[in-house]
Amino acid sequence: MKATIDVPDTLYRRVKAQAAMDGRAVREVTIELYEHWLADQVPTEGQEREASAPPGLRPSMTGAEWLARWQELGEETARKAVDPRVTSEILLSERR
Repeated sequence: MKATIDVPDTLYRRVKAQAAMDGRAVREVTIELYEHWLADQVPTEGQEREASAPPGLRPSMTGAEWLARWQELGEETARKAVDPRVTSEILLSERR
């Protein structure tokens, strides 16, 4: 299924750059985050808990808290990134 979400430009550029440096697609990263979020939910009848929460994300978080923490993790990852350029700048420089 395709879905459209509105993500702040700076956050998306950081996520895209980090995903590229990790050799992953933004789609893969997004799916992983959704899976972790769903794993944190209280299981309903017939559902099993899939996996433990990643560090810093707890099952009792509200959606707003989870999103704020996700943004913090994205910003932290971007600060630790080796190359601060956005993906398009990296690709353009390597084509020359």
